[in-house]
Amino acid sequence: MRSRILLAELFTLFLSTIISFVYYYYQDHLPDNIFLISSRSHELSILSYYATSLVALVGHYTGPWIFFPFICFAVLSASIFSQRDHLLDTVSLLFLLILFLLTFYFFFPLLLGKGIYQILKSPSYDLGLALAAVVAASLFLSITFRSSLGLVVKKSLITGGRALYSIATLEFLSLFQRRCRLFREQWGNSYCRTKLKISQRLSGIGGFKNKTPLVKPDRPLIVEASVEAVHLEPNIADDEIVVEDQEDIKVSPTVSNSRGKIPAEQKVIHKLHSPLTAKELQKQEVRYQQVVTASVASKRERKVHQPESGYFANIMERIEVKLEQFRIDAQIINILKGPVVDTFELELGAGVKVSKVNAITEDLSLALYGAPIRMVYPMHGRTTLGIEVPRNPREVIYLDEVLSSEQYGSSQKRLPVALGKNAFGEPVVVDLTSMPHMLVAGSTGSGKSVFINTMLVSLLIKRSPRQLQLILIDPKQLELVLYNKLPHLALPVITDAKSASVALLWVCQEMERRYSILKELGVRNLEGFNQKLERGEGTPEQIAAIHPHYEDVDSSGYHLPELVVVIDEFADLILTKAGREIENSVCRLAGKARAAGIHLVVATQRPSVDVITGLIKSNFPTRISFRVTTAVDSRTILGTMGAEKLLGKGDMLYKYGVDTIRLHSAYVDEEEIGELAEKLSILDGSFNDRAIEFLESGGGEEGTDPYAFGSHISSAVTGGNNSGKDPLYDQAVEMVVEFRTASASMLQRRMKVGYNRAANLVELMEHQGVVGPAEGSKPRRVLI
Repeated sequence: MRSRILLAELFTLFLSTIISFVYYYYQDHLPDNIFLISSRSHELSILSYYATSLVALVGHYTGPWIFFPFICFAVLSASIFSQRDHLLDTVSLLFLLILFLLTFYFFFPLLLGKGIYQILKSPSYDLGLALAAVVAASLFLSITFRSSLGLVVKKSLITGGRALYSIATLEFLSLFQRRCRLFREQWGNSYCRTKLKISQRLSGIGGFKNKTPLVKPDRPLIVEASVEAVHLEPNIADDEIVVEDQEDIKVSPTVSNSRGKIPAEQKVIHKLHSPLTAKELQKQEVRYQQVVTASVASKRERKVHQPESGYFANIMERIEVKLEQFRIDAQIINILKGPVVDTFELELGAGVKVSKVNAITEDLSLALYGAPIRMVYPMHGRTTLGIEVPRNPREVIYLDEVLSSEQYGSSQKRLPVALGKNAFGEPVVVDLTSMPHMLVAGSTGSGKSVFINTMLVSLLIKRSPRQLQLILIDPKQLELVLYNKLPHLALPVITDAKSASVALLWVCQEMERRYSILKELGVRNLEGFNQKLERGEGTPEQIAAIHPHYEDVDSSGYHLPELVVVIDEFADLILTKAGREIENSVCRLAGKARAAGIHLVVATQRPSVDVITGLIKSNFPTRISFRVTTAVDSRTILGTMGAEKLLGKGDMLYKYGVDTIRLHSAYVDEEEIGELAEKLSILDGSFNDRAIEFLESGGGEEGTDPYAFGSHISSAVTGGNNSGKDPLYDQAVEMVVEFRTASASMLQRRMKVGYNRAANLVELMEHQGVVGPAEGSKPRRVLI
């Protein structure tokens, strides 16, 4: 009921306002049939007669002033009256009208109607009208703001009373004296405390070195006889200095508990949770970040070259003219400007198919002087079609622009990779662990090698050697040579196919080792493993179970770093004699190495089907294609065409899952990479001993299962000088002598073995003089 009354009042006020304004502006031309006798009265109909009479009557007794109470009442109804349900709010309009009427009568009488002005004009009414205005204002405010107004008045009275009481009793004088005394005491204590800190810190250089650190009661002290005493300098915080009397602690040559010798599990747990180790690791992380921050400080002045005036208008006109020539109902409604390409949003008319516009792509390119344009449909979150046109002049995207962005600086990703900027100029940062592997392709000069450098630099800036390990394979021997001194390397930069095959085989074994560790601790991935260790949730039995998988537990404890394998020029490796083994290792790692924290980045400039096979493509869901020579190569790497129309120099298509977006890779020059690598080389770091030993031995170890994955690779690396024979060698010789023919396919078929093993048996028989050499298409001769 209350809301309906308010709505009726608001509507009546609105109607009166409209009528008053109509009468105010047209009163000289509007016939007045009530107050005047007009000769035109006989020309009016009954409807117009009463309508004009009503307008004249309302306007005569109101006026334009009524517009202001209408606005005020509308605002109050929407903000205050609608939030509460009280019938008293409907009365506030009466007092509001009286208040505004009397205010305009005293200050703006020309805005009042003639009738109402004549009523109020009497001089004897002025004092009473002023008093009525005050009463109306008080009643209106008390009704409208009855809750808050009472609180304000009450608070004002209380505050005023307290102020008068304080002045009367001179309380403010004593308060001022107390504040001054408190200020002096605080300033003096701060000065003495600062002086004490300085003196204790200076004396701590010589004094604290010989202090024995406190031992918490819940952490037993475990000291072995072979461990020498080390003097430690404790970090003393600036805001607290605790000086305690410590008793001398005597360390005996052997420490035993009540049961005898300390078990290995207790030593393992003590080393895992050692607070000193945590402090040292924190210091290393801080030092690493300081070195990185000093190395990547941006000193480049960015210069943005804007296109000439009329540049965008000219392109819009040419596109729309070409569309009209083909009778396509469409128009450009917006331009999304970017650093390398500008996207023109095209809104299609009713019934126009996207395929019809896509069919004239070459004609639109011809209209734009042969510029390689690209159609984007659908555009996410829009109902338009995008036409990407290369910008002239093109803007260079530097890596420090992306690294200084909020997307990279505040990123919580485990392995953040700064890809560059999208077509709209927004920085793009992705997580390598979520890919989890990346396949990169592009012709010479397209920006593929620069992208590899950009990816490595963005990883090095965020992750220390304790968090990230790298294996770099560079058959060209030139692209990745700048990273030779990095402390992140698990192996030296590999440049030949044989070493690459052995290194990938070691990565496969490392993957299996990590899976065994994860299984013992009961976690599903590497991130959960490291978090469980940091929180100290591993039981003694679990820690003892994973301990045999570590040959030497260093200061980092049982922490496992992320392992990223970067392979440049994959085509040069896959087409060598070790290509089959390399392909098998890559496919095996891509298929199951994600949970173990191992990630692959494979790059090639030949995206042909003999290099990027279907098995490899199926295991690399994330792919990046720079400019390629043909549409067939684009379809090979991305599964669709479009990469052949890219601009080169970092322009790329990034495919993740089923989505494909256009990005522009950032640029970093060799001097910046060399400076960063040189400064990082001063940090402590060493190669992985197990990986080095595996690489030097050619992948062969005593006691290795001859049928295990990659077991035959040692013979290829060492030249085939194996001391032992294959257990099936004698059976193979008997079969060759019996059937008087020798071929790998025959042995493979009759002995049910793989092709590689059958070929090795034939080569071994040739070396032993059982069969003759190969003679092309002719079968080998049996010599015995």
